[in-house]
Amino acid sequence: MRLAPHSNSDGYRVFMEPHEYETIIECASRDRAEIAFRLGGECSLRKKEVLEVTLDKIQKSRSPGVEIFFMRVWGKETRKENSKKPRKPWVPNSLRGDIERYSKRKNIRPSSPLYPNSKGTLQNDMVDARELAANKTGDDDFLEVTFHDFRRYFATNLFYRKGINIEFIAALGGWEDPDYMKEEYLDPYFDDVIERHLAQKGVLDIETDHQSDFEKVLSKMNELENRIDTLDRTLAADTIEVGSEELETEESDGDHSLEEFL
Repeated sequence: MRLAPHSNSDGYRVFMEPHEYETIIECASRDRAEIAFRLGGECSLRKKEVLEVTLDKIQKSRSPGVEIFFMRVWGKETRKENSKKPRKPWVPNSLRGDIERYSKRKNIRPSSPLYPNSKGTLQNDMVDARELAANKTGDDDFLEVTFHDFRRYFATNLFYRKGINIEFIAALGGWEDPDYMKEEYLDPYFDDVIERHLAQKGVLDIETDHQSDFEKVLSKMNELENRIDTLDRTLAADTIEVGSEELETEESDGDHSLEEFL
């Protein structure tokens, strides 16, 4: 976990690693809190946007052949407090399934909010989870986590660990200015990110599970070579089969002519 001071206010911007994100999710004291935290960390929803989520706002894409689900939300424009605009965050299938099961268990209508419409309730759930996480791990940095840090996890995880294009992340998260997002929401200085980058450039002097760029090229070449070999064998087998069928046809035609002659 990395803490970076805010440039214009007290407190810290907190950047979590995946296992730390999972810890605070596990420490959610209520199902509603777990759903809310995941909407922040996996859909990049702001606190106020979470309070407006309803099940019927989560819909499968209408584009032909597209199987993923999106959520339509109205969120504020970056740096514009009183201005809103619509956006379509992607909703992972695992989260969508959990939301559906939660709604069914709590008898929440599709058009009703999933979460009690109170920032105070969400804040209390956040405080409970971070205190439990700090006690569980002995790491007091968890006490600095705010709900907005889930958006930082969303951006940093997708960009540095998953390799998603920064413009896509900005669009999904509602950031108009990718440069502003990079400044406030991205942090590359994690041990796993550094190790992966060094391994990809082939400069590590230890063995890891990460492939260098050169190793990736070799792997792709080997994969292509195997596909070509498979295709060659398939074509050869088809050629032999066609030849056998033609031979059988010729023999059959010859027998037929002999019968007619007799």
